[in-house]
Amino acid sequence: MIGPILIVEDQPQEAQALSELLRWSLRPAVVAPDLRTARRRLLELRPSVIILDLNLPDGDGLAWLKELRSRTFGWNFTILVISGRTDPDQIAEALLAGADDYLTKPYAPQELLARITVAERLAALRAGFRWLTAFRPPLPGPGRYASAGILILRSPEGKDREALRLEWAQGVRHLRQADGMPLPLPDGSLLALFLSVARALEALRSFPFLWTAVLHVGSVELGWLEAPGFAAGTIIGEAIREALRLAYLAPAGMRLITEVAYAALASPPLARPWEPAARIAGLPARELPEGER
Repeated sequence: MIGPILIVEDQPQEAQALSELLRWSLRPAVVAPDLRTARRRLLELRPSVIILDLNLPDGDGLAWLKELRSRTFGWNFTILVISGRTDPDQIAEALLAGADDYLTKPYAPQELLARITVAERLAALRAGFRWLTAFRPPLPGPGRYASAGILILRSPEGKDREALRLEWAQGVRHLRQADGMPLPLPDGSLLALFLSVARALEALRSFPFLWTAVLHVGSVELGWLEAPGFAAGTIIGEAIREALRLAYLAPAGMRLITEVAYAALASPPLARPWEPAARIAGLPARELPEGER
């Protein structure tokens, strides 16, 4: 499974500010104050995004960046360099060494969050590329899906990695059998698209594991980048972002259905409103009771 954003920063105040900003935006973050810790965290957490400072107490961040990109797994991460080095030659050197983006200090919080969004988009594309390279499912035609049922499933924290891997594989098979199109998310969760909310609800009801889930509905743009022997997919749209926002907000094991998805059902199940969805995320949703799981 893929973990939170890894912040490699030796200055405590800057690391804390970065961490709090990411958590405020509902993105889990872990700080590594030096390269030794960063190497350990990398293996433990398997982050999809790394925020890297270049001036570190036990080595040069640029050298570690080159080392990462030289490894087999080194392109599994999206790397955003944040540094006080402002010389154009130094910036160019970092980008040519493998950095996906570069932000100079001091930076505006809104710019950082925008660049993190771009980094996550690239991480999702890479994750989709790896998954599709391995499984090569039948690919739908690119285009606009006006009323796709969107199901987001997040695995529980603190579970044995091998057990989670097996659950993830079984979950993919289950979603396919339910006529859904599953795709991975950067944090190791699953996203599946269905032709209707009703089919997505059926898949959720019979999902074999108690993962946090959000069922939503809305317009989705689907596109594919293909070449001989591989394919990579991108899924975008406000409905996807809304469902993800709720999925990160919901407690472990909770299963939510948004009001718009609830209203789309011909025979909606009993479900009580979950107030934090509207108050915090601005997206009203209902919690499916135990009997609906």
